[in-house]
Amino acid sequence: LTYPATWHLNAGYTPARTRHSAHPSLVPFQAFEAKDGWFVVGCAKEKFWTRLAEAVGHPEWAEEGSPYANFSLRQQNQAELTDKLEEIFRTRTVDEWLGEFYPARIPCGPINDVPAALREEHTVARDLIVETEHPRYGTVKQVASPVRVGDERPEYRRAPLRNEHFEQVLRDVAGYDDAKVAALAADGAFGAGRPPHGHPTPEQEAAAR
Repeated sequence: LTYPATWHLNAGYTPARTRHSAHPSLVPFQAFEAKDGWFVVGCAKEKFWTRLAEAVGHPEWAEEGSPYANFSLRQQNQAELTDKLEEIFRTRTVDEWLGEFYPARIPCGPINDVPAALREEHTVARDLIVETEHPRYGTVKQVASPVRVGDERPEYRRAPLRNEHFEQVLRDVAGYDDAKVAALAADGAFGAGRPPHGHPTPEQEAAAR
């Protein structure tokens, strides 16, 4: 929100929804459709636009005298320019375009669907897919928290079954004695007819379901 927030606070600017998530002032800086999917390319500096124009086979677009030669002209002619870029980008796949843009050091990246995001190299490298064993569902795969503190590799365990940690929570954490637990049970705190003692094991709980 750096640009829109500053413009709004000082000049009353109101953001509007843009086609293909385009940047409100930088052109081109948005999502584009390729032959087999979508990707983002962003020219936040003139040098990136020069490289992009070269990569798509139109170096003259970045030259003096072109209607797209600088930030101001590209914004004025946004519709015309993006139409031309969209036509070009639809001729090749996402990987083909990124294969051109990465070596040219043009800011870009794929727009992943869910399966692609879960296969993405950074997802794999950061161990963001974890597995746990569950007595009812067997092996369960989940997405780990991306927040990491320190260098120690985190350990993961499944979510508890209902009342699995009943004794630990009430007695070790809450510090309730037998009388307190019995009184809560009598008041229905643990569900209708739930006894204060003799709670089922996780295996029994799973079997009951």
